[in-house]
Amino acid sequence: MKIAIISMIREAWGGSEELWYEMAKEALHQGHSVSHLSYAFNEQHPKTKELIGLGMKEYQRPSFSSTQQNMIGRFIERALFFLNKRVNNSITEIFNEEPDLVLYNGTCYSIAAEKKMLHYLANNNCRFYILGHFTDEKDSHLTSKEKEMVSKAYDRCSKVFFVSERTKHVAEKQLGRLINHAMVVRNPVNISDVSMLELPSTETVQMAMVGNLITVHKGQDIVLKILASEQKETNDWHLNIYGKGPDEALLKEMTNELGLTDKVSFHGKVDDIRAVWQKNHLLLMPSHMEGMPLALVEAMFCGRIAVVTNVGGNTEWIDDKLNGFIAEEATVESFNKAMQQAFHHMSEWKAIGKAAHEKAKHLYDPHAGKTLLHLISA
Repeated sequence: MKIAIISMIREAWGGSEELWYEMAKEALHQGHSVSHLSYAFNEQHPKTKELIGLGMKEYQRPSFSSTQQNMIGRFIERALFFLNKRVNNSITEIFNEEPDLVLYNGTCYSIAAEKKMLHYLANNNCRFYILGHFTDEKDSHLTSKEKEMVSKAYDRCSKVFFVSERTKHVAEKQLGRLINHAMVVRNPVNISDVSMLELPSTETVQMAMVGNLITVHKGQDIVLKILASEQKETNDWHLNIYGKGPDEALLKEMTNELGLTDKVSFHGKVDDIRAVWQKNHLLLMPSHMEGMPLALVEAMFCGRIAVVTNVGGNTEWIDDKLNGFIAEEATVESFNKAMQQAFHHMSEWKAIGKAAHEKAKHLYDPHAGKTLLHLISA
């Protein structure tokens, strides 16, 4: 069987890549042919290289990121990007392989921008699947024409996969229709050992934010503002920020301006997730939008307390005050209240962490890649 994976993620790697990666690895082990179309980056991610080593064919289309400081330089870069985009033939090349099925990996609505791919699919009898990871719950930002395009793409699908029930319901509400052939699938976790960890014995409360440094998505600036203006139950705390992204410089500048330089550390991307939770007591996720964040599931497996916003699948995994804490909105006021609740229950953190671990064990799919492969190949 020939499988084509088309991913719209505009970074070298992210949580949204993990499920198709596990599925592709399993497919290659079973002897299937796998091709993958991604956006081009300066350096391929190690997991992409691993799949290529196993036999996956990799195609790339141009991506745009400016390195120029002056207006003329940025204009030239953008002009070259549009030229490369026009002459790039990767979509044609991947369909020339005559795939038996195509899996599109993106947000719930990013398919609306894939006009060339949709043209090929309209003239091709291969099975087609969409894997939608998240959307902005407040506003779909879709025009009426784009809504129609998304809806038609969904109708063309054999199945539309979502990573949480909440994401599916939001998509139905925003598109104004039922998606009867939708299905919820689980993301894999990036830890082979899912046993619970003991809480760190340090008196200093170590808090962590784990994820791409994109404030419009992950809301890290909210926590910085809270910590600069509010006193927690204890002043003996430290915030550890893990991840890379376009807002790294902005967040570091904020940290300095708010006088938090001695209280906040930036660690970049860290591959050993269990090492993160051996050090930290508390996960903070002030996200504006989510699908089903891997960082939350991994923290729960390690027995850690999470403070999250009421978006995406968070409330499908977190029961407020029982195995974590929920802020109703991604605002300073709302998230601060949830953080205060967490600190008020410090004496119960071990029990709350154990409850989080048990909930994660109950909900996760230990063979997420195999499950997805079975669903698209059955």
